[in-house]
Amino acid sequence: MNAEIRAVSAAEIEDEIWDLLKSGASNHKSAFHTATIATVGDTFPFIRTVVLRAANREEKSLRFHTDIRSPKIQHLEKNPNISWLFYDKELRIQVRIKAQASIHISDEVAEMAWEQSRVSAKMCYTTTGGPGTLIEAPELIQFNVAEMSIEDETFARSNFAVVLSTIQAMDVLFLHHSGHKRFLIDYEKGLQSWVQV
Repeated sequence: MNAEIRAVSAAEIEDEIWDLLKSGASNHKSAFHTATIATVGDTFPFIRTVVLRAANREEKSLRFHTDIRSPKIQHLEKNPNISWLFYDKELRIQVRIKAQASIHISDEVAEMAWEQSRVSAKMCYTTTGGPGTLIEAPELIQFNVAEMSIEDETFARSNFAVVLSTIQAMDVLFLHHSGHKRFLIDYEKGLQSWVQV
């Protein structure tokens, strides 16, 4: 799919976007492998980059992993609204996704995700301080452990969380020098339509 397509069905567009999302979850070279997500803080929106871990079309869901000590968890506990932003430079496609997030820590969803994670990924959860923790001096920064003991893995697992987001709508922008095109897929309203850029 590219921005030069003039006549394409709604079903084809939806199929292609889900193919890109699924590829992003399984292929680290895909432009959709990382995405920007936005959460709502007390008075300000916050954005950051996450790795897309799973995309399930049947459940209309996307998944990423995070540290339970991260501010994004606090944001989502207060307000489950979450936005995703994907961009593929080569295809010139931007996809914005509106979703509702649920946090999984000690349940089957989190346990399965943990078991499927590589050791290098698990090590990301071994630091004593959580993400955003203030430190007194750079030399006090503690890096992730080099080798994972049973104690390290137990501690890391206690900091691990899965954020599962259920998609409500997808806004797809096809960028082109002769004119951009925009397509909306709204699962809540059962609507698929071209819209004004």
